[in-house]
Amino acid sequence: MKAPEGPATPQAPWQEAWPAALDAWSAYTLLRDPLLLATSKEANREGLGDGIAAIRLRDQAIMVNLARTHKLGLDRHALAILAHEVGHHVYVPGNLADNARLLAAVGRSLPGIPEPVQGLVANIYADMLINDRLQRRGRADMAAVYAALQAAGGAGSSAVWRVTTRALEHLWRQPPGRLAPPDVTPTEDADAALLARIVRTFASDWLRGARRFAMILYPHVLADQQASRSQPFDGLGLGDLRQAGKGAPGERDADAIPDGLTQVDDAESGDDGFDASLDDPLAAEGEPRSSTASPQEKDGPSGSQGQARTPFEYGQILRALGLKVDEHEVTTRYYRERALPHLIPFPTRRAPTESEPLPEGTEPWQTGETLESLDVFHSVLHSPVLIPGVSTVQRVYGETPGSEPARTPLDLDIYVDCSGSMPNPVSEVSYLALAATILSLSALRAGARVQATLWSSAGVFETTAGFIRDEKRVLGTVTGYVPGGTAFPLHILRDTYEARRPSDPPAHVVVISDSGADTMLEKDEKGNDGAAVCTRALERARGGGTLVLNLPTGYRWDARKALQAIGFRIYAVQEWADLVEFARRFVQDTWGED
Repeated sequence: MKAPEGPATPQAPWQEAWPAALDAWSAYTLLRDPLLLATSKEANREGLGDGIAAIRLRDQAIMVNLARTHKLGLDRHALAILAHEVGHHVYVPGNLADNARLLAAVGRSLPGIPEPVQGLVANIYADMLINDRLQRRGRADMAAVYAALQAAGGAGSSAVWRVTTRALEHLWRQPPGRLAPPDVTPTEDADAALLARIVRTFASDWLRGARRFAMILYPHVLADQQASRSQPFDGLGLGDLRQAGKGAPGERDADAIPDGLTQVDDAESGDDGFDASLDDPLAAEGEPRSSTASPQEKDGPSGSQGQARTPFEYGQILRALGLKVDEHEVTTRYYRERALPHLIPFPTRRAPTESEPLPEGTEPWQTGETLESLDVFHSVLHSPVLIPGVSTVQRVYGETPGSEPARTPLDLDIYVDCSGSMPNPVSEVSYLALAATILSLSALRAGARVQATLWSSAGVFETTAGFIRDEKRVLGTVTGYVPGGTAFPLHILRDTYEARRPSDPPAHVVVISDSGADTMLEKDEKGNDGAAVCTRALERARGGGTLVLNLPTGYRWDARKALQAIGFRIYAVQEWADLVEFARRFVQDTWGED
């Protein structure tokens, strides 16, 4: 006789539905089991709050709030809800970088709307794309989920709820009033039909449709805002991408910043062929459609990279992802990413002929030394029994002159003007910071050391206080901001090269400024003549110096001849953006291989 089964646990229907939820997208979909959170305390700990279910795109963890689903009567829809969350991993947005682009595209069409609401509109668009695919392919009954939500009261009087649920009725040919409230107005119905067309038309190129979707929904979002509803779906818990950038408790948000976000994807603007792209994808089979071709069929967002975002916009996107990152770290990451495409090997200078290793015998090999240094052949010759530290040996090498010339990378000593006339790298693009980042990363890549100094007024500066290879410290300095007057820090230049030893590698002095660089010729705090300090520094640096200055065409600058006489080469630019081209040509134009 079969033993009676015990009472089903709240997790049972969700555990049973999980394999089918994965199969709804592909038999090869792999994700770890969902986090089934039984209490509100557990849901809050994972960042789910009062949401029904959610996904963290950072670690691909799917979470379900069992208390919330039970309250709304959604336990019998476990398959549909889980399959929907898997869709955020497989389809829209797929990863944090594409989610950021989605948020940026939607934000362009929602001026004056708070960032959390912009994020929810992007979430609604992603949800509709996923739900339409699941419903049409028969993998999950998404219509039943929305019918259950509407039966439970829906989102009350939210205009966004009325329009989006009516759009789902258009998509799935549901009778009016099953998924949407009965009080949908003719205007809302017309906009719902447009939303349905956008969802169907841009299903294979979803990023290109995001801005259009938000544009149609904008007046209804605004109506909810004016009615003092802080969120279009207050209390419903449908924002399952709200904390997509969060990781497991204790993980650093800075580690989750995705690459590739400084450039604006062409598909984000969505300005090409707005009307022409919207044929009638909802027409029944056999009915004529517009002859206008729809956008290219693609599996996700695409398009070549266009213009760059500002640092402020970059920071906004990271905040919209739910990442809490220090402002200066955001700025440093921004300029580092902007610099990467422009990196060049730092110049090298020929040194005496490079030496080559010369075998000179063996010595004992001890436990703890690298395994690669163990000479097994000579160890066996010494004793057939290998006993570490007793019978094991390693080769000893001397040096002999080689045939190839050695190359010594020049150290970089860079001084970036940060006076009041310079842009703040945090809020707008600072080409001074970008050029300094390109040069610094190039130097570090070549094996050189960098001393970076940010300067403005007398005594107002930040410096690495020496030549170092710490990328974080170097970039943290050149992308900083210490506004003030204009006074070149002669004492740093003086002290750096007074302590410079003849055995140290040559260093090249780079100053990025404008006409305020003439303060290099003033006296230092000890009364030393600035020209003498600069002359002494270049002599001991042994690598030359370059002044990169923003000087208008035809501008008469009295300090030009004096600084050239000291030994500085002057590279003049008319626009700060020209500094990027300077950085790219710096090696060839300033030093060259010979």
